[in-house]
Order: sequence, then C-alpha cells, then structure tokens
Amino acid sequence: MFKSIKEAIRLKSFLATNGLQDSFQEKRGRYIYSFQPIFSNKDQYVSALIQYIQKVKRNEWVDYVLQKNYKYENEDERHDIIEIVTQMFNGERKELTALTGVIEEEILIKEAVVDLLDFKGAVAFDSFLKFRLREYFKHVTTYLGVAIDEYKMEQDYQVFVQTLRDYLQGRHTKQSIVHLILERPVTFYDDALEEMTQEKINALLDPRLLSNHPVYVDSAVIAPLLSMAPNKIFLYTEDEDQPLIRTLKNIFEERMTIFSSSYFYQLSKTSDQHS
Repeated sequence: MFKSIKEAIRLKSFLATNGLQDSFQEKRGRYIYSFQPIFSNKDQYVSALIQYIQKVKRNEWVDYVLQKNYKYENEDERHDIIEIVTQMFNGERKELTALTGVIEEEILIKEAVVDLLDFKGAVAFDSFLKFRLREYFKHVTTYLGVAIDEYKMEQDYQVFVQTLRDYLQGRHTKQSIVHLILERPVTFYDDALEEMTQEKINALLDPRLLSNHPVYVDSAVIAPLLSMAPNKIFLYTEDEDQPLIRTLKNIFEERMTIFSSSYFYQLSKTSDQHS
C-alpha cells in the first residue's frame, strides 16, 4: 500500500522495466499494488524491488536525512554527498569503505524483500521501509557520515587549490622551465638540465608561502614551484596516481607535462653527449 499515487506509479514503471506488468488500484485513499501469483517469477520481483530500494529509496532517504538532520539546504551540495554515498555502495571509493567496513547491501535488502513477498496480507510500503529495513538504513547512515566528512575535505581541498592558483597568477616567473624528478630525493633541474642546488632553490623561495600563507603548502615541492612560477614544468615519475601529482596538476594545469623517470635519464644522457 502507498500513500501517494506518485510512489505507486513510480514503482509500477520501475517494475515494468523489469518485465513485470502488474497494476494498482485506489482503496480509501490508499494505492494498492497487488502482486499477481509470483511463483514462476518471484526472482524477478525480488531483483526488481532490491534495485528499486537501492536506486530510488536509498537516495531519497539520504536526501531527507541531509536536509532534516544535517541542515544541508543547498540541493547541489546534497547531490554531491549522495554521489559519494552511491560511489561507496558501487565499490568505487574503497578508501572510504575501508573506514566503515563494506556493507553487504543486497543481502540486507533481499532478506526483507523475500519476507515482504511471502507475507499474505497488505503491507504499507512506508512501514516496510521504516521497520523491516531499519538495520539497512542504519548501515546507510554509517556510509553517509563518512561521505559528509569526505565532501567537507574535498571542499577544503578545492579552496586550497584555488588559493594557490590565484597566488600563481600574480607571481612573476623566476625560472622559465623546470624539470622535476619526483623520486627520493626530489630533484629540480633548470632548462639546461643542470641540477638546481638547495641553495639556489632557497634563494628563489618566497618566504611568505611558508610563514603567513593562509593554507599549508608543501615545502619540498609545491612551495618551490610556486615561487619559481615556471611557464613550463616537466615532471618525471613512475607513479602518476599519487595524490601529490593530482594536486600539482590542479594547481599548474597546462603548465605541467608528465613523463616517466626513465625518459629524463635518456634526455639527460643525450644532453651530456651534446655538451
């Protein structure tokens, strides 16, 4: 049973896409969806209802909790947080689900759905969600808490990156071309592929970046590059997926080109042969 015709129509349409052509009727202000004998296609009903709860009701519930409990009034913000929750359930954010443990979503929902289909009487769908799926939504709440923290961190990160972009735009170029090997130790080279000494790097370093800048700036890589404000950065690494490179790409954008470390050594060798 459904309180609103909108919900009844939505479920009917959702089940129809799964090849289940049942209908509903109104009785005393309630909309009753009657399952036809399901012995031959019970698995279809189970699968379709699981998907409906996963794809529709979970997001509706998260959106409601974000507004009521967490006071997120901005729809775009709620959308972004719901997207993180969805990615966690889809297995795309393993670094986040590692904090909570992986939720066996389909198993939790399936048990409740099978009980619903086996029940002989009428069931209010709202009550089914509220009571029979209470444990499931407790687990969703766990994911939601982590997703909110991640969203806040990502927002702070975007502010951090934009602040450094603004600094870069207002900085005069001190070193036109920089080659950077992002290994241990991190090594800077000039346009002639001559290694830059720590003394030279320190001489170019803007002390404001490390003393009174409003955000923390990495002193080994980001601060020197910002201080030099090069027109072109050639970065060499064997691990392009590391977080630092993501940040460097976001700050320096089209100024940066990435190669493998081995390419630099070939380049350096060629340079030595011509010198």
